[in-house]
Amino acid sequence: MLKTLFIKNFILIKEIRLDFTKGFNVLCGETGAGKSIIIKALDCVLGAKISKENAYEKDKPIVIEAVFEKNNEETTISREISSSSKFRLNGILSSLDEIKDLRESLVDIHSQHQTYFYMAQKHHIHLLDDYIIKKSPEYFELLKNYKENYSEFREIEKKLNNLRENLQNNEKEIEFLRFQLKELDDAAIKENEEEELKNELDILSNVQELKEGSYSSYYALYGDNQSIVEALGKIKYTISSLAELDKNLKEVESSLFDAFENLKDSANFLRDYSSNLELNPMRLDELNERISLIQKLKRKYGPDLDLERNNIQEKLNELTSGDNNIEILEENYNTLKDVINLLASKIDEYRKNNAIELSKLIEEKLKTLELKEAKFEIAVKEIENNELGKNYVEFLISTNKNQSPMPLSKVASGGEISRVMLALKTIFASVDKVSTVVFDEIDTGISGVTSNAVAQSILELAKTTQIICITHQPIICAKADNFIWIVKTHQDDTNIKIEILDNEKRLKALAQLASGEVSEKTIEFAKTLIK
Repeated sequence: MLKTLFIKNFILIKEIRLDFTKGFNVLCGETGAGKSIIIKALDCVLGAKISKENAYEKDKPIVIEAVFEKNNEETTISREISSSSKFRLNGILSSLDEIKDLRESLVDIHSQHQTYFYMAQKHHIHLLDDYIIKKSPEYFELLKNYKENYSEFREIEKKLNNLRENLQNNEKEIEFLRFQLKELDDAAIKENEEEELKNELDILSNVQELKEGSYSSYYALYGDNQSIVEALGKIKYTISSLAELDKNLKEVESSLFDAFENLKDSANFLRDYSSNLELNPMRLDELNERISLIQKLKRKYGPDLDLERNNIQEKLNELTSGDNNIEILEENYNTLKDVINLLASKIDEYRKNNAIELSKLIEEKLKTLELKEAKFEIAVKEIENNELGKNYVEFLISTNKNQSPMPLSKVASGGEISRVMLALKTIFASVDKVSTVVFDEIDTGISGVTSNAVAQSILELAKTTQIICITHQPIICAKADNFIWIVKTHQDDTNIKIEILDNEKRLKALAQLASGEVSEKTIEFAKTLIK
């Protein structure tokens, strides 16, 4: 339960501290007194959005602190808003997510916005699920399991569709890549082949000149008695004889010997080279044709044909591997489809069974809230699987005899909606772990006997849950265990002040709420309300 709420420098509040009790707490006052500001402050300290512009004095920080008691332990949550927003949990800096997680077990604030939320059909399935989860925690795991599998199922479905579409669109590209690959493979170009072919082409193109030049060089070196090798042999012989006389000539003798042998080898090579050279026009044509093919392919594919061939093969593999991927994905798709169908059927069973139960509870509660002819039904229809299962859920109601239940948003009046909301909150609180429920003007559109029925329902709920209620109804205020009067003052500046009313002041406040004035007659009426 909420024990204390401290608010400083927030909207029209300079500084106030509110003390709450167990049971039924009422926030009351004239219209525009600032009651909803207090609820907004509570909402903000529990994580709702807030701006520094909401400061009462713009140059000072907003400070809000709430003290809760649960299981005989106190929990203090505070928030300070200046240039930034800081949360503290029991004095230690905390995160927004941690505060929001804690909020779920502490406070449920029902505002007018939440009433509209309840009326919209798209939220009805979530309300039914919330009810089931609070009764059966295993249902949460079932929903979670379904959502995870459904998400994976849709992801695979998306991949399958993309693969099938890509395969269809890529047929021409695959055909073209195969043609390119065949063209390169048929050419069977070897490493450095073009350079080797060009060298051979240069030789064949100049064969006559090479043949004549090499043979004439051979003849000059070793062709007759007047050749260079013959002359060098005579010189070598002379030096060898002289080296026997003078050892200093030994080195020259060795050099001449090497030169003589090298020239002989070179001459023999030139002779053989010249004799092996032949003019071959057919081979010349083959070389030109082969070089032309290589150059054509390089212009088409780039200078590195091996690299380009690998790139083409890799791209072709990528495009054609989709067939195998499709088979694997289709298998996973069908497996997951069976899984989500099974899970969706289990969820459907939970929803249908609990929809009947919850409908009866709400209908019974509505009858105690002066909707004697009310019929309430939670329609659960089967549809195609989606992220929430295979159900369409809608709240239906009729409030008159001989009238079939119709969608809540089309039938119920403002006062009826308020009572439906109270019925839902009362039932949810019975299975919920939340310790405090806040009603911000749950009495909209009701009066008289209905107000008394609403007050009795709130009192019944207050036996197990702390209730904080903003109301203008004196009948409801009269039932409160703790009566907090709120007033807006305009002395030095506009400000909001609060007062916990004792019995005497409570009578006057009820009298004023009932008739707008305090007199002996209205005081007596206030006493009857309290009795």
